[in-house]
Amino acid sequence: MSRTRMPRPLAVTFWLLRAIFLAVILIVPTILIWRMCTSGDPKQVKYLAPNETLKIAYAEHGDGLILQYQEQASVTRAKENAGYFSVTRCVFIPEAKQVQIVFRYNNSTLRHLAEDYKLESVPQKSGMWFDVTLVKTRDLTPNTKDDNLDPATLSTERFFPSGEAIRAETGLYTFFRYTFDNITIDDLTDGIYVDIYYNGAINYDEKSYGTLCIYAYDSEWIPYRMTAAEKKSLQ
Repeated sequence: MSRTRMPRPLAVTFWLLRAIFLAVILIVPTILIWRMCTSGDPKQVKYLAPNETLKIAYAEHGDGLILQYQEQASVTRAKENAGYFSVTRCVFIPEAKQVQIVFRYNNSTLRHLAEDYKLESVPQKSGMWFDVTLVKTRDLTPNTKDDNLDPATLSTERFFPSGEAIRAETGLYTFFRYTFDNITIDDLTDGIYVDIYYNGAINYDEKSYGTLCIYAYDSEWIPYRMTAAEKKSLQ
């Protein structure tokens, strides 16, 4: 008894769909693995930057030096900048009065930059397109925490990077490690934020292009443990 053969057009369609299905099965995991491998912080920015201030603090405190951070939203999520910027690493070092962060954006952020600021072309990846500072807010009405969402109840102080940032790139992302000195936290400190402005339109009196909280008074600290290589770099 002979088997009924599938009509040729139907057979071609079947094998085409099967090939597409198999290709998707193979390609999607490959893309996901590639994204995972390229999204991690490169070696150049992954570890603490050993500036003189930090070296002096480590010489004084040794392994007793406190390093800590908080779990905060690491990616901008506002409607106008969702996914544009992220802080992949953040370390507070109280005895050194220092904060170090790793700031990251991807290639699509530059396309959004061109659209948002009506630029003639997409900026080159190799350029320095963003101004990154820290803003500390202090509570002017410490007896009433419920009003802290009102800017009138807070004072602000802006801090600029200490020296040149360390830069690194992958195929998808651009990274910068920034060091900020003279950062202190006391009972009146409400929050500390990373403020991002487009370098072609910096106006600190206007809303920033992106903002990320790295410290909030009511969040818990998490210890940061230095690697052996980081300790060696501070000696």
